[in-house]
Amino acid sequence: MDENIVEITWYGRGGQGAVVASELLADAAISEGKIALAMPEFGAERRGAPVRAYNKISLKPNTIIPRTPITKADVLVIMDPSLIRKKESIPGIKENGIILVNTRNPIEKVREKIGVDENIKIFTVNATDIALKIFRRAIVNTILVGALVKVYPLVNISSVKNSISNKFSGRILDLNLKAVDEGYNSVIGVEEVKVHGE
Repeated sequence: MDENIVEITWYGRGGQGAVVASELLADAAISEGKIALAMPEFGAERRGAPVRAYNKISLKPNTIIPRTPITKADVLVIMDPSLIRKKESIPGIKENGIILVNTRNPIEKVREKIGVDENIKIFTVNATDIALKIFRRAIVNTILVGALVKVYPLVNISSVKNSISNKFSGRILDLNLKAVDEGYNSVIGVEEVKVHGE
């Protein structure tokens, strides 16, 4: 795989907005002149069943991004706390990858449960509680997009907000803009993260 292509797996449950999250991130990247794909993985999913969506984002112009499945991502976003499992049971992550998890649990407890060593960075955000506060429902996608941009700054938060503004309007827009900011500002474990190609 081209090292200039960043691969992201959104791993959630039906109804949490994994597909929309991948679309918003791709739109934000494209608006900045990057080449990006959002790829949903559809099957016989129903609300509450595990689902995946993917992003491939190129950091170099004129890159051809293959529409092949992602087997090992640079970033894995676990959108539902019930999906925190041993690494053999979750989507693949690269050796020096990042896992962003929606959970109330401390990072070390998450690391122990998944069973990954220190070369994989783990960040957490309590997206469910934020979603319940903002939306009154556990729709965590825009919160996690904001958190992702904080821990892995592929795109500017302003580009994400523009992407959201193009998709939503009225009160829903206002709530989602608030959700992005809450996610961005609520991540635990944030440190300087170097983006591929820098």
